[in-house]
Amino acid sequence: TPLPPTPVAHISRCPPYPPPPLRSRPVFADKTGLLVVRCRSTREARAAVLLSRGVDVHEAEEFSSACFLWLPHLYDLVMLDLRRYFPGEALQFYEQIRGRDSGQRFAFLMGAPTYLSSTWPDEVTVADASRGQWGETVKSFLAAA
Repeated sequence: TPLPPTPVAHISRCPPYPPPPLRSRPVFADKTGLLVVRCRSTREARAAVLLSRGVDVHEAEEFSSACFLWLPHLYDLVMLDLRRYFPGEALQFYEQIRGRDSGQRFAFLMGAPTYLSSTWPDEVTVADASRGQWGETVKSFLAAA
């Protein structure tokens, strides 16, 4: 007597999720970032750290240069050092980019390694403002927002 047919396993198609990073590969490998920092030595130091972790970094000293470099869907993250720019200038750049690509991710750098908020200006409160000149800058950002 012939054997019954062997059942064939049904292979379902999973949605195309990216595979997890390999252990030997940095989590940030193949990411691209736009780093906007006015101070050259600070910009170079931050870029060196990002490059050492596999991030392709494009650097800009001024917002005009950053606007020239920025294209929708090109950068995984735009990083702004807010300490050396006027609050209104930074807010204008942020709003301009968000108006062209609402999904663009931002990091607002305040020093090492703290950031203001990934969703600024929505999640900043006056209590977040430190004392001194930086506190006044944060309060100016809140007033502008």
